[in-house]
Amino acid sequence: MFDFVRQHNRVMQVLLFILIVPSFVLFGLEGYNRFQEGGETVAKVDGREISQADWDNAHRAQVDRLRQQMPNLDAKLLDSPEAKYGTLERMLRERVLAAAVDDAHLMVSDQRVARELHDNELIASLRGPDGKLDMERYRQLLANQGMTPQVFENSVRRDIAMAQVLGGVAQSSFAPVAP
Repeated sequence: MFDFVRQHNRVMQVLLFILIVPSFVLFGLEGYNRFQEGGETVAKVDGREISQADWDNAHRAQVDRLRQQMPNLDAKLLDSPEAKYGTLERMLRERVLAAAVDDAHLMVSDQRVARELHDNELIASLRGPDGKLDMERYRQLLANQGMTPQVFENSVRRDIAMAQVLGGVAQSSFAPVAP
């Protein structure tokens, strides 16, 4: 057997080439395409998928946000499987609420968003003695968080709509009188 392989070296190379190249084309490129798409799907809410890459990015952003708020926090605590699972649960909860907002066709008016921004303590600190908002400081504050005023206002609009969904659920519940 080994003598045959040694004597027919060229034939064996061609045979191996014929076996390896098609398998790489069929399976190797599929894996590469899956890697480019963002990885496997870890959850699906209302027909929209949450990929492993989305989950990892959301967890990384949450960890960064927590480290900015609490620099003394132990890094091992944030990288635990429980913390990662908590991030996935938060993502699922947000997607479910967003789907409920979409299904109910809830809209938040510009006046409601303006009222909410007016009541925001952080933004109220940007007001001058005359009560006018310092737009330059407002834009700078949002830019430090990686947002534009429009993105922030849309985020506030989304949060108000989600609070309406949660409020409707809370108001529809009842608790029996304790004996």
